[in-house]
Amino acid sequence: MSTLNEDLYVAAGLETEEEAIKPLKTLEQFERDYIEMVVFICHGNIPKAARILDISPSTLYRKFADWNKPVKEKKRTPA
Repeated sequence: MSTLNEDLYVAAGLETEEEAIKPLKTLEQFERDYIEMVVFICHGNIPKAARILDISPSTLYRKFADWNKPVKEKKRTPA
């Protein structure tokens, strides 16, 4: 099981501190990977991911549209 620090190294294009540095990702690719990781952790819940990222849900939908990646938000069932 990896830690958040290890995940950040992977997202940045690094595997571990001991290994040689691989070519780093662009800021755009790092942002995309990070956003996708947060949305994955939130099980596709865009409003929840947006709160964690401190951006609006519409910004997330726009980014996904720009990346040509369909997003399906889970429908809430009445309690």
